[in-house]
Amino acid sequence: FWVTHRMDVQYLGVSISEGSLFCLLWIISGLYYGAFLYSAVDGHYGSTSDQGGPRAAGLLGLHTFIGTCNLRILSALGMAVVEHREVGSMPGEDLIPLEIAFGLVLMSIWRALHSSFTPRI
Repeated sequence: FWVTHRMDVQYLGVSISEGSLFCLLWIISGLYYGAFLYSAVDGHYGSTSDQGGPRAAGLLGLHTFIGTCNLRILSALGMAVVEHREVGSMPGEDLIPLEIAFGLVLMSIWRALHSSFTPRI
């Protein structure tokens, strides 16, 4: 809200709606990729594997985020088809590029940092 709408209060409802939708899609994508499992700390590789660790966890976060963005774009396209309008004409859909750009960097880095500080069992 603060970054994308430049602190304009009239967009508060739209930003909460977009954030809620994005969180739901993140949960769906995370369930698909297994991002909420204990093994996600190692990127679903064993703790003794050389392929596991922060890099693999960051890549898992990246895959989860790409799945989330794909679901968000498909939901925008689906709503546009149902309502017979073009994509981006509704408030909040113009935020999709910002969600992708900022989220891509933030979520992948967060997952890699979380993995580097979480003990590998």
